[in-house]
Amino acid sequence: MLNNSHVSVRFLSRLGALSLLTFGLVVGSAVAPATAVQAVPAGSVFSASAIVGSASSGASLRSAGSYVALGDSFTSGQGAPPYSNEACKRSTYKSYPVIASVISPYRLSANKACSGASIAAVAGQLAGVSPSTALVTITVGGIDAGSNQVLAACTDPTSALCAATVAASSATIASLGPSLVAAYATVAATLPYARIAVLGYPRLFHPGVAPLGDLVNAGTDALNAVIKGSVSATGNARIGFVDVSQEFAGHGIGSSVPYISFNPANPLAAANFHPNVLGNGLGYARALANDGVLRRP
Repeated sequence: MLNNSHVSVRFLSRLGALSLLTFGLVVGSAVAPATAVQAVPAGSVFSASAIVGSASSGASLRSAGSYVALGDSFTSGQGAPPYSNEACKRSTYKSYPVIASVISPYRLSANKACSGASIAAVAGQLAGVSPSTALVTITVGGIDAGSNQVLAACTDPTSALCAATVAASSATIASLGPSLVAAYATVAATLPYARIAVLGYPRLFHPGVAPLGDLVNAGTDALNAVIKGSVSATGNARIGFVDVSQEFAGHGIGSSVPYISFNPANPLAAANFHPNVLGNGLGYARALANDGVLRRP
C-alpha cells in the first residue's frame, strides 16, 4: 500500500468524483473527470515489472492511454440503457468502460463487448484494435457457463428441470479453464503492450432473498473461481484478475440499493440481471480504481 498522504488525498478525490459521476448519470447529467493518480500501487493486480517492461518495449507514447473493452453484456453495459448499439446492447453513457474512461487517464477507443458473446467470440472482437493499446478490460464466460439457461429453467428452483440445468452448468463451469486461458493468451499476444484486466461477475441477488437467487449466486462464485484460476494459469504478469465481490456486496437484487437491474413488472426486460448505472459506476468502475487498474504506470 502507498502511504503518501498526497496520493491518498488524490485517490479519495477520484473515488468521490466517481460517486458524483455515478449520481450524475442516474439523474441524466454528466460530471467532469477527476484527477488521476499516476503511481502504480503495490496492491495492483498487475506487477510493476510487467508494466515497466511493457511501457519500455516500444509502444507509442501517443497510444499509451488507449483503452479497449472486450467480452460480453456485463462489459457492453446491457443493464444501463439507452444503447448505442442495439444488437450488442452497448450502453451509450453508463457502461463501466465509459465511466472508467472519464475518471482515469485512459481513453476508451472502442467497446467491442457484445451481449451474448462467448469465450470463442473474444478473438473476433480484436479485429481492428490497435496493437499499441495500453489497457484492456474484459468479462467473459457467463454465456458459456449456461447462465441464461439456469435463469430460464429455475423459475421453480425445486423442479427436476432446474436441478438438471444447474448440474449441467456446474459441469460446464468446471471445464472452462482451458478455453479462458486460451482467450486471455490471444488477447495478450495480439495486444503486446496492454495490461489486461479480467473482471469477475457480481452476485446478482441479495443473499437469502430467494431460492433462485441462492442458486445463481453459487454458480457465480464457482465461475469466478475458475476465471481467477485461469488468469493465474496464463503465467502472464500483464493479465490480472479483478474481484468485484466487495464492491457489489449488499447490493444484489432484493437489497435496499441494488446495483443489479431488475424490473419485476417486466421479467423479460433486456436490462434485467445486469449491473445498472450504480453497478457500473460504484461496482465495476470502482473495483478497477480500487485495484489500481486505472492508474497509468
